[in-house]
Amino acid sequence: MFFDTLSELWLWQLLGRMHPLIVHFPIGALLIAFLLEMLTLGGQRPELRSGIRWLVYIGAGTALMAVLFGLMLAYGGNYSETTLFYHRWGGVATAVLASAASWFMYRAERTGKKRDGNLYRGALATTVLVLTAAGHFGASLTHGDDYITSVLPWNYDSIAEGEFDELLTEVSRHMEMGDLSETYKNELNVGVRRIFAHSCYRCHDSDEAEGGLVLNSEEAVMEGGDGGSVIIPGQPGDSELMRRITLPKGHDDVMPQKGSSLTEGQVELIRTWIEVGAPWSDEEVKTFREAPIALDKPPLPPDTESNFQSPIDRFANAYFEEHDISWPEPVDDRTFMRRVYMDIIGLMPEPREMQEFVEDPSPDKRDTLIDALLSQKHDYAQHWLTFWNDLLRNDYTGTGFITGGREQITDWLYDALYHNKPYDEMVRELTNPGEASDGFIRGIEWRGAVNASQTTEMQAAQNISQSFLGLNLKCASCHDSFVSNLTLDDAYSFAAVFSDSALAIQRCEVPTGDTAKAGFVYSEELGEIDESLSKDERLERLAEVLSQRQNGRLYRTIANRYWELLMGRGLVEPVDEMDNIPWSQDMLDWLASDLIDHKYDLKRLIAMIVRSRTYQLPSVDISREEAQSEEYVFRGPLRKRLTAEQFADAVSQVAAPFYYSVAYSPYENPPAEADWIWFNSRENDRPSQPPPGTYYFRHDFDIPDGRNIAKAQLLVTADEAYKLYLNSSLVSEGNDWRQVDRIAVTKQLKTGKNVLAAEGTNGGTIPNPAGILLNLRVRFAGDGHELEMRSSEQWRATDHRPSEGWKAPGFDDREWGSVRSVGNSRESGHWGQLLNFTHDRRNQLEFSRASLVVNDDFLKAMGRPTRENIVTNRQTEATLLQALELTNGEKLNEVIGRGAKRWIREYDQAQDEMIEQLYLTAYGRAPQAKEARIARERLSPDPGKEEMEDLLWAIVMNPEFQLIY
Repeated sequence: MFFDTLSELWLWQLLGRMHPLIVHFPIGALLIAFLLEMLTLGGQRPELRSGIRWLVYIGAGTALMAVLFGLMLAYGGNYSETTLFYHRWGGVATAVLASAASWFMYRAERTGKKRDGNLYRGALATTVLVLTAAGHFGASLTHGDDYITSVLPWNYDSIAEGEFDELLTEVSRHMEMGDLSETYKNELNVGVRRIFAHSCYRCHDSDEAEGGLVLNSEEAVMEGGDGGSVIIPGQPGDSELMRRITLPKGHDDVMPQKGSSLTEGQVELIRTWIEVGAPWSDEEVKTFREAPIALDKPPLPPDTESNFQSPIDRFANAYFEEHDISWPEPVDDRTFMRRVYMDIIGLMPEPREMQEFVEDPSPDKRDTLIDALLSQKHDYAQHWLTFWNDLLRNDYTGTGFITGGREQITDWLYDALYHNKPYDEMVRELTNPGEASDGFIRGIEWRGAVNASQTTEMQAAQNISQSFLGLNLKCASCHDSFVSNLTLDDAYSFAAVFSDSALAIQRCEVPTGDTAKAGFVYSEELGEIDESLSKDERLERLAEVLSQRQNGRLYRTIANRYWELLMGRGLVEPVDEMDNIPWSQDMLDWLASDLIDHKYDLKRLIAMIVRSRTYQLPSVDISREEAQSEEYVFRGPLRKRLTAEQFADAVSQVAAPFYYSVAYSPYENPPAEADWIWFNSRENDRPSQPPPGTYYFRHDFDIPDGRNIAKAQLLVTADEAYKLYLNSSLVSEGNDWRQVDRIAVTKQLKTGKNVLAAEGTNGGTIPNPAGILLNLRVRFAGDGHELEMRSSEQWRATDHRPSEGWKAPGFDDREWGSVRSVGNSRESGHWGQLLNFTHDRRNQLEFSRASLVVNDDFLKAMGRPTRENIVTNRQTEATLLQALELTNGEKLNEVIGRGAKRWIREYDQAQDEMIEQLYLTAYGRAPQAKEARIARERLSPDPGKEEMEDLLWAIVMNPEFQLIY
């Protein structure tokens, strides 16, 4: 258990991954030492002895290091047990033998005994032999058992070779019976063209015509190349093509020159095709697999004695039976609650909620919890905003905003998530947008020169294809795709739907002279888009075609994306390549069909998945590479790392707020209104950043005579430090703009003249932004009428220390200058919206959700993309940058420091209670006896800030905190 936990620690994984780097040192050193030693046999070349000695020492030392790091890499990894066994013990034996060789060499040099010298040379030779075997098994671990042998001619597995042999046999049988029918001629031609596509197009496609030969159309094939005809129908023996494909490998004229030679069956199939007259079929040849567009809801597998209620479990059970997998027991209540909280609303459950759930005896409590979480509209929307912002490349700032070539869709998107807008309606409104949603297809207008594949029209086609259809159009927007059946014409045809004018086709930045005809990539299956329509009419038609229930690809894609988000791995991988084969086609089709049958309800799709026993299985810990391999077998959800946003929010819950202000506020009670104000610094008669120093501000206001004040509350903060006076009395001071002071000032106010006066300090060494933000709300007794006083441009300011009395009413401030507004509480590019700058804190978190903030260095390091392009799969493997950010990053250390002060302030010397509450908050469980003992040992009876920081840092670095189990 200890090593299981340790192996998930980033430092353990980082050191383990140094093994492939270090292992090359002993390999090189020991091999060279052995070769040099051979040169000294018979007492020859004694001058090599000093170099050999150091090579053996270095080889032995680095072999020991490689073994240590290799054991760290292997523990918790996912490797072939047999191969790992031989590689591990081969490595250990190498280190032991190298150390023995070092010792015998040392003895031989000290004693001069021939016996020690022979033992040294024998140990060194044996070391090299064992090292060679260990290296072989190491290569097998990383590249596969057949990495070397797979390229041998007799082990080459041709693409669909058996299929070609079967077709050849069938055609030959019918030829013996007489002339071939048209059906078999067509099948023969399609088979030959598939061979051309797989083996010849890389050199003889429309974009690549070596020797002037193109093989992708009947006209081009019959025309031949620069040297003339390559096929003479009916005469394979006289056809240049046959001569080329039957030449020995390595010949200057052999075809294909690149890649593997054609098999005997493929060559014979081409010869037979030419012999029967080289017929050409009208049937389109698909080089790559294409998933069907049509969608039929598959029947549920028959129920078994397990009595599965969830359709998902029925499909999973059939899959498990097929793969001889037994159902594990579901996870316990604590693991399930943390998992489902993180997946649905992106937050950790509070300790009280966790305890109540664990103690609840209700058999349906998990379903009840799921319904409750899905009903938390704000928390749900804020969490899922992260995924949708990535998918729709929506952000709050960045490339394109300055030039006006990019528009936010955040208001529209948040509203869609909050109200659970049906998915088909979301797609229609994004494809045929109104003002609130047109930022998605508008595309980024990049500065400077832009290649033809990144015009705004092409971006729109690429974005819709990738986001909604799991289709890669980017390759085909420059030339015919090398990874799908899409052509350059397909890409430009789709892009033309979004164009106001004729769209000139460019292949690899070279105009072809043709213009694109507007159309949809799946027009044959789903319907045409009339090119004669106006752009608005084309978009309206596209929205209808794209979102229709017959478009199974649209609904399979979103079902697959949600499955991947909740289960860690898609039914189809990668999620942007929906033509790949899913590990359960029936499961995918059923989920997509069920989404359609229930009015495109995405929350219901989530509920269907997380209610299943399949979702509630123990998580599986495998690498991303293994998860995406063709050999992947589903055994349960993959263990997931917290996203950048989830991690920041979790630290905010357990330590202190990561963020206090947001770029976008979704709350119904927005911040109180006020302007950020500061001294009106000017340079060359233009506004400028204020230099560091102290500035003075004041504002007079009246309280009507005869009014009784029922309540008066003041909100104030400043960047960087301030002291605030009300009628000469100091009422507040602070030095952190994120901390809003909320002060009752009923007693300090009086009828008649009142004055607010502030002393503000701008820190630093160079001019920089600064500001004071203030709102005073006064409610009168009787009619409840309110008076609001806020920081605004009506205030006065000076950069000189004022005379006595400046804090009191009646002071003459006519010589003071005006202030400058540098943003307001609800729209500030520098400070954002301070969510706690409000008189009403009901139903609001103490911190700002990370999904609502502008991207910063910390979030970038933890994996949040810039969203200049669509991102559908974030990096899940830990990186060196993340390790550095978590160990020595200024942002996290500052948050941990504030968290330490908070825990000390709240629990003072109640050490045991503090430790228990900390574990309950971070992990949803009480500390184990050993954990509590270690924590107590790290804290003194009166813990200081540094001690508490160390404990908090250890808590949030633990894999139990950073992973979703």
